[in-house]
Parts: sequence; C-alpha cells; structure tokens
Amino acid sequence: MKISDLKPGQKVTINGMLAEYHGIQKVKIQNFGKVEKRVFKADGINIFKYYTLNDGIKTLKSEKIELK
Repeated sequence: MKISDLKPGQKVTINGMLAEYHGIQKVKIQNFGKVEKRVFKADGINIFKYYTLNDGIKTLKSEKIELK
C-alpha cells in the first residue's frame, strides 16, 4: 500500500506515534509561501508530520507507517 492510497481520517502510526491522516492541504512554509503537502496530525498533541506530493508513491512500510 502506498501513502497516496490513504483516505483522510484514517488512523496510522508513524515510527510509533499515533496519528490521523488529514489528506492534501496547503501548508505555509516559513520564508517560502504556501505549498501542498500530505498532512498527518499526531493524536492528542499539536504535532504535524508532512510529506510532499511526490512521496505519495512511497510504500507505507518504507516510511515506517502502519495502519491502525
């Protein structure tokens, strides 16, 4: 399964951290502007993990992501 196969709202673990996939969103990058990224938000804490759109072809296993 690839990152692009995930649906918004799916629960996953990334390197042991429980997170929810939020889909592709525009994210403000400091000193650069807004870009589209694949967004994961950690459960219960305000930590986000971002992947580029090109990362969608990577497998969940290669990125140490597991479905919950």
